[in-house]
Amino acid sequence: MTEVSSARGPEAIGLADVALTEGPFAAAQRRALRSALELDADRLLAPFRREAGLETGPGYGGWEADGLDGHTLGHVMSALSAHTATGSSDARERLELLLAGLRECQLALGTGYIGGVPEGVALWREIDAGRIEAQTFDLNGRWVPLYNLHKVLTGAIDAAVYAGSQTGHAVAADFVDWWVSTFRAISDDQVDRVLRTESGGLAASFGRWAEYAGDDAAASLAFRLTARQLWEPLAAGRDELDGLHANAQIPLVVGYAVLARLGGSPEMAAAARTFWKSVTRHRTSAIGGNSVREHFPPRDDWSSMFTAREGPETCNTVNMVELARELYRLDGDLDYLSYIDRAMSAHLLSVQHPDHGGIVYFTSHRPGHHRVYSRRETGFWCCMGTGLEAPARFGAAAFAMAPGRVDVNLLIGARARFDDLLLETATERPFADDAVVQVTVPTSRRFTLRVRVPDGVVADSARARVEGDLYEPSADGWFEMDREWVDATTVHLALPPALRMEDAPDGSGWAWIVDGPRVLAERLDGSPVDPLATDARMGHIARGDLLPLADAPVLTSGDLVAAERRAGHRVVLPRTSTRRDVVLEPFASLHDDRYILSFPVVHDGDVARRRAELAAEDERADVIDARTIDLLTFGQQQPESDHALTLEDSESGYDLVHWRRFHAPARFVLQDWGASASVLRVRWLADAEARHLTIHVDGAAIADLDVEPGDTGDRAIDIDLSAFADGRSEWIITVSGGPGRTPRLTETRLMSSSLG
Repeated sequence: MTEVSSARGPEAIGLADVALTEGPFAAAQRRALRSALELDADRLLAPFRREAGLETGPGYGGWEADGLDGHTLGHVMSALSAHTATGSSDARERLELLLAGLRECQLALGTGYIGGVPEGVALWREIDAGRIEAQTFDLNGRWVPLYNLHKVLTGAIDAAVYAGSQTGHAVAADFVDWWVSTFRAISDDQVDRVLRTESGGLAASFGRWAEYAGDDAAASLAFRLTARQLWEPLAAGRDELDGLHANAQIPLVVGYAVLARLGGSPEMAAAARTFWKSVTRHRTSAIGGNSVREHFPPRDDWSSMFTAREGPETCNTVNMVELARELYRLDGDLDYLSYIDRAMSAHLLSVQHPDHGGIVYFTSHRPGHHRVYSRRETGFWCCMGTGLEAPARFGAAAFAMAPGRVDVNLLIGARARFDDLLLETATERPFADDAVVQVTVPTSRRFTLRVRVPDGVVADSARARVEGDLYEPSADGWFEMDREWVDATTVHLALPPALRMEDAPDGSGWAWIVDGPRVLAERLDGSPVDPLATDARMGHIARGDLLPLADAPVLTSGDLVAAERRAGHRVVLPRTSTRRDVVLEPFASLHDDRYILSFPVVHDGDVARRRAELAAEDERADVIDARTIDLLTFGQQQPESDHALTLEDSESGYDLVHWRRFHAPARFVLQDWGASASVLRVRWLADAEARHLTIHVDGAAIADLDVEPGDTGDRAIDIDLSAFADGRSEWIITVSGGPGRTPRLTETRLMSSSLG
C-alpha cells in the first residue's frame, strides 16, 4: 500500500476560487476558450467511435488522422475542465457533451478502455500475449500510443477533479481500472520495455487520481511507470540529458514531483530537483523555453539554438510550468514562481495569436526567422493541444495561503476568494510595470499579506504603499505587510523595470535583452512570410528562407547604457556597434513577422571578430543548406515521423549527434515540392566493425557498398538521382544492411546538386 502524505510547501488556492479578470492573461484565456469551443464535438469523438465499432462521421485531419488519432480530445477536455472550474457554463456544457460521447464508446467496448489509437484494442491484446516491439516513439507499429492515451486519461481525470463531473468520474474510474488490470498482467521487465516508447505523464496522472480517489492500486501503478532509466541517474545527481527528446522527459519528471509530494519518496524528489536545476539553469532560454528540434542540445554548446529553424517547443514550456507548480507545492521555493512568471509572460503569451487563436509549435531563436500558427481545421499537433490547455490554468499558483498568511505569487490581473476574504490584482503586466492589489474583508482581521517582488525590477526603488505606509522588499524577495486589514484596502505596487542583458548559459556569445517582465525582440521589415502553417505533415515548421546570421546587429555590453525608452514599452539601442538603430518591443506581442530575439554579443568589444565568425557560419551553411530540398535526421522523433520512417528492428542512440541503425529494411519518404532533386546525400558515423549499406529508389538499387571500419568521425556518400528525375514530388527511399546491419545513419538529404 502506498502511503499518501500531505504537501510541504504553501497551498496554492485552487482554480475554482481564482478567476482572471483583466489584462493580457485574461484576454489570452478568453481567446483559448473560444478556440476550444469552435472545435466540432462529433469530429473530435470520431476516432473513439471508430475504435469502439460505432457508426461515425469523419474526424479531423493532420495529426488526428496520421496515427495520433484522438489526442486532441484529451487536451480539449483538460482545457474545458479548467474553464469550468473558473465558472464557464459554456465550457461545462461542451465538456459534458464530450464526456457523454466518450462514455458511450467506453460502454460499447465493455472493458473500461477508451482510445482513438488505430487498432488500439488489438495493440493491448498483442502486449498481453507478450509481443512488445518498442521504439522511442513507436510501440508495435503505433505512434506513441501511451502518450496518446495519457492525454485522454488526463482529460477524464481533470473533468472529475476540476469540473466535478460525475460522467468524468465514471469514465476516469473505469479507465484507471483498465490500466491497473492490464499492467497487473505485465512483468516489471515488460513494463521497462513498454516504457522505451514515449509515455507522456502517466505516472503524474495516476498519482493525481490516487490523491483524488484514494486509489492505492493507481498509486502503485504510478510508481511502476516512472521510467527507471531516467530517474535513477537524476536521483544520483547526474545530468545525462544531452540529446534526449525534451518533452518525452518533462512529463515523466512531473510525475516524480507528484509522487514525491504524495508518497514522500526521497528518490523521486531528488530526481525532480536535479532535472529542474539542470534544465532551468543550463538548458533554458530567456523566454523560459528549451530544446532545439525537440531535443536537449549539449549543455555546453548552444550553437544549434541560434542557427536552427526549430527552437523551443511550446509543449516543453507548458509542461515545465506544470513541473514548477508541483515543485512549489513540494517545498515552496521562490525559483519556481520566478520561472512560471517568465515562461507565461514571455513564451506562453506569445505562442497564441490574439486574433485567430492559432498556436505556435517552434519558437525559433535564429535571428531573422519567423514562426507559423496552426489553422483551426488542420494540424492538430501536440503543441496545438497544450496551447489550448495552458491559458485555462494561468491562475494556478497565482495565490497561496499558509497559517496567518496570504501570498500573491503572480501579478496577472486576477481575483481569488477563499473563506470570506477577497483578493484582487489589477495590472496589464507584462505590458506594464506597476500593479494594484486590493484586499477586502467583511470584518477587521490581522494577517500578513505577502506579494512576490517580480524578477527584473530595480530593487532599490521597488515599493508597496498601503494608506501612506511604505514597504520595501524583504531580503527573500517579498513585500511583507503584517497589519490589521479593514474593509477594502488598496496596495499600490511601484515596480520600476531594470533593462539588462541575459547571456546564453553556455557563454557562446549570444544574449537576450530583458526589460522588467518583458523579453524584447526586434521586428524586421521585408522578406514577407506566411504566418499560417500549411496542411503538410511538417507544416508546423516555419519554412521561410533563412536570413544570414551576419545581418544581425552585434551587441556589446555598452549598448544598453545608451538605450532610450519609447512609448509602448519599446526600447531603442542607438546606432553604435549595431550599425543601425535597433528598435526593441515585447516579444509576447510580436506576431506574423520576422524577428530577432537572440542577439550575437561580445563583451570584449571586438565586434569585427564576432561578425567574421557569423559570416563564416553563413558561408558554411550556404554550401549545403542552399542545396538541400528535404532533410531527414535519424534518431529524432519528429523528423522520423514526418518522413514516415518505418522502425521495425532498429536501434537509436546519441553520440554527439543522433543516429539510427537498421537491422531490417527501412522505408521513408522525402518531399521534392519543386521536382528539382538530383542528388541523395547519406551520412553515417564510423563503426568499429565493418557494415553494409544498400539504398533503393522505387525498388531499384542506387547504392550498394561495404562500409569499412573506423574509430571516429563520420562518412557521407552523394548518389546521383538523375535517372529517376521524372518530375516526382516524393521520393520513396529504402535502406538496408544486406545480411547484416547498416552503419549508424545520422541524416539523409535530398539535394538539388552535389557538394562536389
